[in-house]
Amino acid sequence: MAAPASGSCRIAGTEVPITGSDKVRWIDLTVPSSPSAAPASPADPFVSVPPRAASGCHVVSSGGESQRYLAWRIHEEHQNVLEVIELCASKEFPSSGLRLVFQEALCPFAFMCESEGARRGESVYLLYVLTISGVALLCNLRSPFSYVSGSILSQNDILEFSLQTHTQSANVTAVKAKPGCLVIGRQDGSICCYSLGKLAPTSPGFSNELRDDAGIGRLWTFVSRTKALGPVQDIDTATVNERELLFALHLDGSLRVWDISSHTKLLNYNVHSNDFEGQPSRVWVGEADDDQELISLAVLHQGTMVPACDRVVVYGFSFGAGERFLLSPEPLVSAIPLLEGKLVDLKISTEKLWILKEVGPMLYEIVQFDSDGEEICSYVLQEDAISEQMFQSSESALDDLVWTADSIFSSMKEHSFSFISSMFLRRLLQPGVNHCSALRETLLEYKRFLSDSEFQSLTTSGLRKEILSIIEHEGSSQSASSTAYHWKKFSARYLHKWCGNNRPYGLFLDMNREVFGLVRKGSFSLFRCLEGVEQLIYGSSDELGNLEGLEMNLFDDVSDTETLIEVLRCMGHINHLLGRSSAAIYYESLISSVISPDEIASQILKILESGFSPQSSSPLITLLGTDAYVERRQMAHKSQRKFSVEMLLSFHKLQSRSTSWSAVFDVIEKFMKCLNTKVTIQEHELKRLCNVNSTILVQVTSQVARTMFESAFDLFLFLSYLVGVGGQVSLLQSDVSRIKLKLFPMIQDILGQWIVLHFVGISPTTPPAMEDFSYQLSYLQLGIADEVSLHRKLGSSDFTLACLLDFPKSAEGDHLSACFPSTAEVIDLVRQFISSIMRRNNFDHANSFLGSTINLAAVFVRHGQYEAAQNLLGILDTYLNYARASQTDQDTDIACSARLHLNGFCLLMLAHDEANIVLRESRVHEAIRCFFRAASGQEAPKALKKFSSETGFQISGECKSISLWRLHYYEWAMQKFEQNSMSEGACQFALAALEQVDSIVDLDNGSEVEGLPETAQMIKGRLWANVFKYSLDLKNFRDAYCAIVSNPDDDSKYVCLRRFIIVLCELGETKVICNGEIPFTGLLEKVEQELFWKAERSDLSSRPNLYKVLYSFEAYRNNWRKAAAYMYRYFVRLSREGDAGGSRQLSHVLQEKLHALSTAINSLQLVEPSCAWLDSVCEADDQTSPSKKPRNNLLMENSAFGTDSELSRLQFCVDIEILEKEYTLTEALYMLNTVNSRSKSHGALPTNHAKLLYFLILKINILTSSNFCGTAESHSIEALTDILINENLYDLAFTVVLKFWKESGMKRELERVFAAIAQQCCPNRVGNSGRNFTDTQQLLLLPSSEDDARDGGSKTIAVAHQVQGSCQWETLELYLDKYKDLHPRLPVIVAETLLYADPEIELPLWLVQMFKTTKGGNRMISWGMCGKEADPAALFRLYTNYGRHAEAANLLVEYLDSFASSRPVDVLHRKKMSAAWFPYTTIERFWCQLEEMQSAGHSADQCDRLKKLLHGALMKHLQQVVVDSEDVLSSVGGGQGVESQSS
Repeated sequence: MAAPASGSCRIAGTEVPITGSDKVRWIDLTVPSSPSAAPASPADPFVSVPPRAASGCHVVSSGGESQRYLAWRIHEEHQNVLEVIELCASKEFPSSGLRLVFQEALCPFAFMCESEGARRGESVYLLYVLTISGVALLCNLRSPFSYVSGSILSQNDILEFSLQTHTQSANVTAVKAKPGCLVIGRQDGSICCYSLGKLAPTSPGFSNELRDDAGIGRLWTFVSRTKALGPVQDIDTATVNERELLFALHLDGSLRVWDISSHTKLLNYNVHSNDFEGQPSRVWVGEADDDQELISLAVLHQGTMVPACDRVVVYGFSFGAGERFLLSPEPLVSAIPLLEGKLVDLKISTEKLWILKEVGPMLYEIVQFDSDGEEICSYVLQEDAISEQMFQSSESALDDLVWTADSIFSSMKEHSFSFISSMFLRRLLQPGVNHCSALRETLLEYKRFLSDSEFQSLTTSGLRKEILSIIEHEGSSQSASSTAYHWKKFSARYLHKWCGNNRPYGLFLDMNREVFGLVRKGSFSLFRCLEGVEQLIYGSSDELGNLEGLEMNLFDDVSDTETLIEVLRCMGHINHLLGRSSAAIYYESLISSVISPDEIASQILKILESGFSPQSSSPLITLLGTDAYVERRQMAHKSQRKFSVEMLLSFHKLQSRSTSWSAVFDVIEKFMKCLNTKVTIQEHELKRLCNVNSTILVQVTSQVARTMFESAFDLFLFLSYLVGVGGQVSLLQSDVSRIKLKLFPMIQDILGQWIVLHFVGISPTTPPAMEDFSYQLSYLQLGIADEVSLHRKLGSSDFTLACLLDFPKSAEGDHLSACFPSTAEVIDLVRQFISSIMRRNNFDHANSFLGSTINLAAVFVRHGQYEAAQNLLGILDTYLNYARASQTDQDTDIACSARLHLNGFCLLMLAHDEANIVLRESRVHEAIRCFFRAASGQEAPKALKKFSSETGFQISGECKSISLWRLHYYEWAMQKFEQNSMSEGACQFALAALEQVDSIVDLDNGSEVEGLPETAQMIKGRLWANVFKYSLDLKNFRDAYCAIVSNPDDDSKYVCLRRFIIVLCELGETKVICNGEIPFTGLLEKVEQELFWKAERSDLSSRPNLYKVLYSFEAYRNNWRKAAAYMYRYFVRLSREGDAGGSRQLSHVLQEKLHALSTAINSLQLVEPSCAWLDSVCEADDQTSPSKKPRNNLLMENSAFGTDSELSRLQFCVDIEILEKEYTLTEALYMLNTVNSRSKSHGALPTNHAKLLYFLILKINILTSSNFCGTAESHSIEALTDILINENLYDLAFTVVLKFWKESGMKRELERVFAAIAQQCCPNRVGNSGRNFTDTQQLLLLPSSEDDARDGGSKTIAVAHQVQGSCQWETLELYLDKYKDLHPRLPVIVAETLLYADPEIELPLWLVQMFKTTKGGNRMISWGMCGKEADPAALFRLYTNYGRHAEAANLLVEYLDSFASSRPVDVLHRKKMSAAWFPYTTIERFWCQLEEMQSAGHSADQCDRLKKLLHGALMKHLQQVVVDSEDVLSSVGGGQGVESQSS
């Protein structure tokens, strides 16, 4: 933030930062001190040199012209630390430096030189330092600095000498060193020389004091009491005529010159003799000019008056070259007042003087004077450049940026944040501006706490994200002005941190090479002079008339010069109104391509014509406040009015000085030639370099390019504004046409050239993607170490795109490898470098800018810098919009084809690494468009053959037609998209290639064309196969099917069909096959065959299940018999292979078998009954592929079918009945397995029923075709029903009975089942009844294991007991009521079973009621005890048989009484013959049992009571029977008479 030099101070040059100097890794090395050395007190140090930040740079020659620079610096805040770094122009900037840590603070002084006694191949440097306690140290340092950080320097490499041990005890006030010599000046004015490093401290002659005279003369001086010398203020040395001279400046103004070798005084001069005010404090001596025999030195006089005014006085002493060396006592004297600021450092030569001074807090400037102090000029420091780039150079810079941004982006709000942020980030992260320490401290202020390792690991992209998150958090995404305001605040903080971390410490000057540089706190830099046009651009308006010395020789006529001056003044008016924000925004629009540059330019012109006009004032009022907004709005309005008036006055001056506007345009055209890049015809040898000099050259190129671009843009705005106000200044239509058709394309050409050069110079490279193996392997070839080193640098923030280019070597020598270039040589090298870049043209006729930019893009593509290449091609696209009006069609077509080809390739590569899906797809679509447009040009074959190494597109031989060339091109594009997994693009280019094949064949009338490597049919088959593959990858299944049917190659077609089916199955998209979406015309049989082959060779657990797919496939086409066959085939495979995975999967297997059987049954029910059958062995078994073996063959060999006879029994027809039986058995097994698994989960012991039943069902399945005619099969079913009953699976048990038995067998089995159920209702059973096939002694047991536990995660069908309650009685009632109609005797069986199991049991009321009621629920009491099988008589017999006498008596009495007390309605019916029946035999047997019991003495009283009850009831009944019989007999006679009468 240096203030420009006041008055008429012109700019002589600018600072060039050495990139990478902010990333030095420091090696800490501790320098120990001897125990005898006592540290000085900080309050009273022995060395009284004022502490300050100090630095120095010493030149070390290493043979030939190569040089090394040893730079050191001491920070003011760490006085005990000295940093040393070794620079070599022919090498890269060192990644590490040496940080020496001393035990106490140092005097701000150090001297370094190379040791002469070092071994060959090893460099040893000598370091002289002095501590504040007066200890001089000489350290031997190895180079390169191969020390380990944190180590201690060996005592053998340290030589100490304490100045306090000498006889002189006065404090040290000045110090200087030469190789082998240390010179100090003391408070008492004495000067001592120590041969430190040459002699041992104890050797004679080690210490020498420089005296005025010797012996008695000195004593006489003391006696005469002459005035003593003042303290030594400063010391400097110089070599004059091979003499080592010492210049000592004392406080009293004495300047004494000594010969160090002879210890004699050569001159005593008093600087106060010239009546200069101020106290002399420092002296600097320049190098002697032996030709002029003159040596110059400068003395700083610090003012003592208020206000103080320091001045630098330059003294020029002449000397003689004879044996008697004499210095002139009267030097040439010139004074240079320092009007403001404090001097920091000074360098002097015979002709020039450079002063570094601090003019304010962190405000510095460098001023250059000639020898007489008259001509003054300044240098642009890096602070100035960064301030201008970050819009911090003045208070109005913010206003320009905020007002301009808000006016331009008023109609483009959606892009304002990203656009402005990209503009700032591009400027912030460019080399020379980006400083690691400053940026990290700035992030810390915004609460971004990053450790050293985290910050160092951040790439450029990572830094961008961190900074963007800060700006977004500030809420700057609301409007353009808000975004610019917050970016300005961030930039201000960063600039403050940058200035604090890069405070200038001192200058360094190498007069032999005329190298002038600056050592900063955190970086190093050199200076360069300005290029000719830069001097004109940087010049003030007062100096515009002085165009001499610019080496342009533009005009012979003075009027032309005046015209140019006025044009430049108009450009200055525009720059003053807009600032640099407009150029920055236009620059960004060319690079980013987010907003059209034409739109930006039109908005800027609106500002020039009508002033700043933000669409809404609320954002600005929020940011600035209402008062400030109104004030600045008024200022902007005044500036606009002033600008309009000044421009009109300037236009009238141009008209008055020129005969016409055409003459003005002639002058502008000549000026454009100066702004254009000067491409020289002279060839220079090019070489790939990466060293300090190459980075300096890149930096200078970017500086020059930026200045030229901004100037060209100002000229563009001037002409555009002139066109806008043409009617006011008498601009003719021909003049307007000349501007639009000639000048504008020329300016766009200039802008394009300089923006390309600037972009290449500031844009960091990007690291190659990790998966980009082809790029990484290309650098692993043997013998190209430079390429490997280059590859490792990619991605570094200071390794820009320009570092990938070749650098020129001049005919005089290699300026880029030996030493630093001088301030003037830098400009020459820049011109050569720019010329070499712009001369890169692979095209014979195309414009140089077009060709060079395309070539640059190709170079970057070759190095994997796709984004940078795309940006360059975007700039080229903008230029082509203007170039089409002036270039020939052929040139434009060549450039367009090349640009589109490279741009498409870059977009393709960028899309491959893009994580954002939306942006990835956008880039893919744009790449497709670019490739198609590139191939559409007629000159495309000629344009694209130049880039075979970059993109890989190469055709051997010549193509005889454009269609044949496009075929190859489309196939190459197809392969590129396929390699990057972008099937959409590959598919489009495959289709385009097919069109070209058709075109080629049509052109040749259907015959084969020469040049085709294959026949047309083979090419089509291959391309259609590719279309199929890409469509399948995109899941465009209809397109994939169309590609299959379009393929003329049958082999390829069927391969694709098979792949189609496989992929659909793998993706789970089998509904595409089954739902009729794809017709498969002519391919149904093939599809079915492929599906079946795959199903037979697939695991049953695979998903989707291909048997189900086959079922759906056939069901959609109403082929129900085939559908059922495939599901039955699935069932058969499940039966054979279902247990291959252990019983853990048994439940799932059984579920699948149930599903398969039910589906097969339902399908067969849709078939005509005559055709509703299946083969037990699927016909598809014989359709296996000869090259593949079905998965079930091995299982079949090891199955239960051991003999051919058993296999032959399986070859029967399977109808619905058999399938239903299979279903029933499978359901039984599933339910039992579920119950068994449930019992295991509750901790109960497994019943082993599942394995047993599996064996039984397997045996039943073998014998299915026999219709269960044998006893063994019956026993198996009986055992199954027993198991089901034991597990309370009653519904299933009854289903098995009804399914496998008919008629009498079914009734018998029902009786057995109900008997078993009834037994379960008897808790006190006397003993087991009936057969129980679950007895383990009667069954073949299978081994069990812990692995038989069912997988808990498998799907299960809920086990429903299907009962109305938990009680067994309710269960028995439920099923008995359900099945008694099917077999009426079942209640008798149940009652008998209950009484047999427990004779004392009380029969449930509902069971007794079943004996007493009819099917309709009516009682059978009125008609006696007769009825069906389960009638009251049967119940009476059961009571009688099982000794239930009381129940039997009561039942009999109940029916006898009921019979006797019939209703009147029923009396007639009762009196009919055989109207009622009672079991008289059973009654008689019952009576006999009572008598037997009574006679035996068992329950005699009860028996007697029952007999009486029975006797009474029987007597009444018999009497009633007699009466009814008589009534019947009497009624019979009457009936016959009536009957005879009727007949």
